[in-house]
Amino acid sequence: MPKRMVFDRWLFFAVGALAVFGLFMVGSASTYEAMTSLESASGYLIKHLIFLFAGFAGLFAALSFPYQKLSNRVLVLGAVLGTVSLLVLVLAMPARGGAHRWLFAGPIQIQPSEIAKLTAVLFMAWMLSRKDERVNEFQAVSLPTLLAVGPICGLVVIEPDLGAALIIGTTVFVMIFVAGLSWRWIAGTSAVGVLGVFGAVLAEPYRLSRINAFLNPGTELLGSNFQLNQSLIAIGSGGLTGQGLGQGQQKAFYIFGAHTDFIYSVIGEELGLLGTIGLVLTFLLIFWRGIRAAWRAPDRFGFYLALGVTLLIVLQAFVHIGVCVGLLPTKGLSLPMVSYGGSSLVVSMTGIGLLLNVSQHSN
Repeated sequence: MPKRMVFDRWLFFAVGALAVFGLFMVGSASTYEAMTSLESASGYLIKHLIFLFAGFAGLFAALSFPYQKLSNRVLVLGAVLGTVSLLVLVLAMPARGGAHRWLFAGPIQIQPSEIAKLTAVLFMAWMLSRKDERVNEFQAVSLPTLLAVGPICGLVVIEPDLGAALIIGTTVFVMIFVAGLSWRWIAGTSAVGVLGVFGAVLAEPYRLSRINAFLNPGTELLGSNFQLNQSLIAIGSGGLTGQGLGQGQQKAFYIFGAHTDFIYSVIGEELGLLGTIGLVLTFLLIFWRGIRAAWRAPDRFGFYLALGVTLLIVLQAFVHIGVCVGLLPTKGLSLPMVSYGGSSLVVSMTGIGLLLNVSQHSN
């Protein structure tokens, strides 16, 4: 008699705990911003609660759908074409904050760059599961990757959203590396990647300013280093146990994006070192269970799908944390399952649903 399929409960409870924790932190971190832009201190909290329900709906939908059916050629290529179309369409939308990142459908806002992350992983999992033994053949793997993932990353950079493009590019690179990419190709790809990032930085003065600020952290404390300086003040003032949930001061317009790109700083201020360590350990737990699910996957497609989703979630989390503590240049990236943001939350939770799906087949 075959065993009943059971998904990874450790992974599920870790993600659930992060999602509930994020609800509390968004409610705290967004108070001042909500009173200004939404005229209600709980405005962002209520919207985030709706996003959370949508995220869990996506999680359970992805968990119940047979993931093997996602390896259909027509579905995968259709997803790539659809994502590219959305990324082109978003460039025609009105700019917000100097960027074209959102599509508007009445009260609903969609961020195509978030969808692009999952699409890139799906494409790479489909392709590598069929051709990983030919990973060092340019026409077999590298060329299709450039034709499919290249336009996605390029359009995301144009928005501009260099951070999301780097997350996608790094995830794809690691997936190909795990497939057995030779060191010759690794060196060449790395060189091209570094040159591409260098060119993207030089193309936008604000990016160059951020790099200069990162290399000279003690200068321009009221200028380009103001955001990082306030973030470090928030984390440092939290001490061991923090000032208490809702009691932080830096979220009162000292830190821009306190409920989104710098929510880790608010966590450090209000919950202290213990809170931030607990958060880091939770993401490490997700990484462990995700890699475990990939390693035990019953097929190559499940292996690469689980690997890619795990990398997307954990890599973005640690880049977010690295930015907040000054280990990386300032860049706007949300903290998965914790920061405010509908598209990010729904896509992350859907990805976790796929990861749980693979894990139940691993048993």
